[in-house]
Amino acid sequence: MFTFDLSQQNFELRYSDRSRRLSTPELVDWIEQCEQNYYSGRPKDGYGRDRDVPEALVKLGRSLYRWLDGDEGWLRAALATGVPMPIAFQLNYSLEVQGLNPETDRIALGLAHLPWELLHDGAGFLLPQRMTLPPPRIVQQRSGICEAANRPLHLLLMATSPEKIQPVLSYEQEEANIVAATENQPLLLVVEESGSVAELANLVKFYADGYFDVFHLTGHGLIFTQADYGGLASSMQPPRSIAENTPCFITEDELGNAALTTVPDLVRAFGERMPRMIFLSGCHTGEVPDRGSVPSMAQALVQAGAQMVLGWARPVLDKTAIAAAQALYAELAAGSSVEQALKAAVAEMIRQKCPDWHLLRVYRDSRELKQLVTPMGTPKRERLGRNLPEQDFLDAQDQVKVAGAFAFVGRRRPLQRCLQVMKPTSQQVGVFIQGMGGLGKSTLAARLCRRVQAQRSGMQRVVLVGVVNEATLLQKLSIAYEQFPEIPEILNQPKLSLKGRLQNFIEKAEELDRPLLLVLDDFEQNIPATAIEDRTLRPITPAAEVLTALCSALAAMQQRISAMSRVIVTCRYACPFPAGLHLERLERMNSADVNKKCRLLPDYGELRRHPLYPRVLKIADGNPRLLEWLLKLLPETAGMAEIDREAILSRLEAEEQKFREAILAEKLLESLTVAERQFLVKLSVFHLPVTREMVAAVVPELQPIDRTLALSLLESATSPTEPEYRVTGILAPLLRVGQRDGLNGLTEAEWQTTQRQAAQIAYWVWWDETEGSTEERCLEMVRLALAGGEAEIAVKVGDEVATNWVNNSRFVEALDLCQQILDKMPNNHRILRGIARAEVVLGNVESANSHYTQALNHCPDDDLAGKSSILFNHATLIADQGDIDRALNLWQQSLEIYVRIGNVQGKAVTLHQMAGVIAQQGDIDRALNLWQQSLEIDERIGDVKGKAVTLHQMAGVIAQQGDIDRALNLWQQSLEIKERIGNVKGKAATLANMGANAYRQGDTERAIELLKQSAQALGQVRAYGDLVTAINNLDAITEKGNLIYLVQAVWLCTKVQAPLQQSISILTNLYNAVPQGDELEALLAAFALFLCNQRGQGHPQIEQLQELSFKLLSSAAGAQGIETQEALELWFTQQQLNDPAIFLPRLNQRLEAMIGDHWAFDPSPLRGATE
Repeated sequence: MFTFDLSQQNFELRYSDRSRRLSTPELVDWIEQCEQNYYSGRPKDGYGRDRDVPEALVKLGRSLYRWLDGDEGWLRAALATGVPMPIAFQLNYSLEVQGLNPETDRIALGLAHLPWELLHDGAGFLLPQRMTLPPPRIVQQRSGICEAANRPLHLLLMATSPEKIQPVLSYEQEEANIVAATENQPLLLVVEESGSVAELANLVKFYADGYFDVFHLTGHGLIFTQADYGGLASSMQPPRSIAENTPCFITEDELGNAALTTVPDLVRAFGERMPRMIFLSGCHTGEVPDRGSVPSMAQALVQAGAQMVLGWARPVLDKTAIAAAQALYAELAAGSSVEQALKAAVAEMIRQKCPDWHLLRVYRDSRELKQLVTPMGTPKRERLGRNLPEQDFLDAQDQVKVAGAFAFVGRRRPLQRCLQVMKPTSQQVGVFIQGMGGLGKSTLAARLCRRVQAQRSGMQRVVLVGVVNEATLLQKLSIAYEQFPEIPEILNQPKLSLKGRLQNFIEKAEELDRPLLLVLDDFEQNIPATAIEDRTLRPITPAAEVLTALCSALAAMQQRISAMSRVIVTCRYACPFPAGLHLERLERMNSADVNKKCRLLPDYGELRRHPLYPRVLKIADGNPRLLEWLLKLLPETAGMAEIDREAILSRLEAEEQKFREAILAEKLLESLTVAERQFLVKLSVFHLPVTREMVAAVVPELQPIDRTLALSLLESATSPTEPEYRVTGILAPLLRVGQRDGLNGLTEAEWQTTQRQAAQIAYWVWWDETEGSTEERCLEMVRLALAGGEAEIAVKVGDEVATNWVNNSRFVEALDLCQQILDKMPNNHRILRGIARAEVVLGNVESANSHYTQALNHCPDDDLAGKSSILFNHATLIADQGDIDRALNLWQQSLEIYVRIGNVQGKAVTLHQMAGVIAQQGDIDRALNLWQQSLEIDERIGDVKGKAVTLHQMAGVIAQQGDIDRALNLWQQSLEIKERIGNVKGKAATLANMGANAYRQGDTERAIELLKQSAQALGQVRAYGDLVTAINNLDAITEKGNLIYLVQAVWLCTKVQAPLQQSISILTNLYNAVPQGDELEALLAAFALFLCNQRGQGHPQIEQLQELSFKLLSSAAGAQGIETQEALELWFTQQQLNDPAIFLPRLNQRLEAMIGDHWAFDPSPLRGATE
């Protein structure tokens, strides 16, 4: 153990019986170096995230090793035995020493901040080969012995997933992996589903001190600053005041909204029942904030009473956190030592190639912590029952019909609300879960059973599926309690009513500490067809009597003895039920949960590449059972040719129809009146849930809401806020058929009116009356407006969304959206401009030119703002093509309009663009003057994006003039702004310029690194035209013979419309680099000719490019022994080089084989595309 002696005015490092003095400036310098190289000062990747450079980690680890080893060779001596050993750091100190040295706190925290996990002896990282576990930081002195409990591990888990907090984490998968990893060494897993610290505190109070061995908290951690999270703190109820740089965990309030939890909050929640180990599985939980001046959350918890706390030193990948938890609990549950469990966690992270394995931090007090529990074979060890609730939920074929622990995702809010009802303190006797077939009612009930029984292990689960009557209920209860001979006797007492017998039974079950947890599953089987037809939905008498008696008995015993027994009912229809039940209506799964469900599938990677995968998601419309049915078809159709597409679609439609039959959709629709069917048809115009106000705008008569809700033909999830309604998309085909057949009594004119009304009310509620409508609602407004002929709404909302997407580098989505609008409104100048803006970046330059021209021609004379914008953007494109005079003319026209209408931002941007081309013409002073004017305007109006772009351009010119330091300063300012505002394409441009400058300065390694980051960023936003140039630039500065970037540039040319001359030049470079006679020569030459034929018309240098391409082909043929023109033509045909459908796939196959895993960008969005 290394001890930093903080008891003297000069700090000392002690190891065994040796010590050496450490200077305060040296320690401060070390702490600052690590802050810059490991924490806040790391480079960014193409996605704007901090990233680690492997070589830098090794370098830092080597430096730490040498410093710790010292001249005396302490580390070398310790490791000389070759036996893996633990290394720990003693950092605790007495309060008395703070007066001796005011630097004590800062140095102690800074030493905890250093990444000792990276220690590297030159041959490799000490973890996990030479060190047995991540170096613990001992930060609190305590005495005592911690004995292992002779029982299974008791793990308390709480996941937090508040509304509107992104990204949504795979907390279900983390739990499932823990359960799977401990299958042979079972643990007792208790889950606090609420995500709320207040509810956590209530749960902990039900258990004795020492009951829980480990508390695992998973979610998002953060370091609080007012600038970044002040809004979140003030939005809490009540608002919170939190000190700067306080470590926090994002938890949930009672409504599922985000709440900020600090260490004191967690300490209050546990009180005197603090578990021995806590794992804070969230970002920053093991990090010492504010450059090592504030205790980490993990350290503060140890100092507050916990024995050991694990955390993560920076943002951690979801995959890494899950891998560590899985391995850790597998070992702890098996009775292994804590040291062995931590070693296994690190080994698993490395095995799974987690790049951030070194972020795990271990804080503990001075007490030795060996095992938490004993191994399974220990004499008299307490045993766990293995009674899984899922096995009781069987369908007609006796197959388990619910998702198990490994497949359950979503339903967080319904689960939280239902668990509130199941608490001993609740005044309700159970829950009634209602919703359309396939939504997962039974699965939710099984999950509820799992949660409740984990918290109260004595509860006796009884599941009755289908038909319910007195005899079946009593038989089920007697079998479940057959080990208690008095129970059957109580249940069959003569002369007592069913309610009286059930009351006596519940009282006895509670007395035996075996409270009843009864599930009446698929209760709709007790509702006859006549009850649907007569609109009462009343269950058959025996079932109704049982449910009434049961709920009455539960309520009575709840009042008399605070009984914990509860009932869960699942039913497709909202039939009459006793008042003591909480109604929980289910709606479709949201997209985040659907994605998580799909990611759990073993062949997810293949499924998501299937061309019909998006179609399946749309058809399923968030219904998990239908989704499962449809996804099973995709692997079967993966090998079918494109010509079989209709056959595949027919199979999908047949499966969808089978599902509708299974949920009796047609029969239920037939039971409705014409008015009720019309109500559903009209409401189905909305694809998103809408309020009653919006429903009334298209269907003034709201009476059918209750009837259609009861039949689960209308969705309205239980919610603490105003209810919203939606007709599921699964019914849409039936409603459309009914509409065509006249069953619903709607004419085409009425349907068109409905669509127009829907567009108008959506626009009024979601746009005019709402500040900052969601993207999902904006897209719904556009869809409704296009369907309803509301051109102005479609254009206004669609143009704003598309503009925002282009400005945030979402070019492909912007193009698709504008194209949808243009198909209905072919001459709208705003949409034509939006298409052109996206096309420029995506490499479709000729099309963009045409669309800008059309936009200008169709722009009304009174839309000066629109005209100036079109002129500006078109001028930029023309300048890029080399026609500077025409571009300056268009910019000048745009500038005059901007000045006339008082658009100062437009004026600033135009001055900026004009300065760029004037600088290219050599008039640097004039260019810098225009940029300065632009910069002053940007600063005056607060346009940070414009400022960043101008700084970038000025830096380039200043660098060319030789003032490198000033240029780098400007680039850095520009880069920081672009990272802050998420301007990925702009960031890529700045990185590229900085890379070019580094190359000119002779730092090739740095240049390549910067250009690679630029390429990654361009690939991320699919700015493929610019990406071709970036990859080509990478090739230009790479050592001769390394073709990896040149090959990627050629590959890109096969996928996107790069400028013709650039494409031929790149192809020629690769042709000259490959061995003579290689088949690739012919493929490259054929592709060059193909490009000239496809895109050469009107090109000023087409003749030279065609001649060059033919020379390449002749040379390739000559290498194959082809000497005459006749032989060349024959060879060209025989090799099928005249058929792009044949030679292009061959070319791509060769190129991708050469690239292997060395892509400089993500190629997946372009796979399958051909230029």
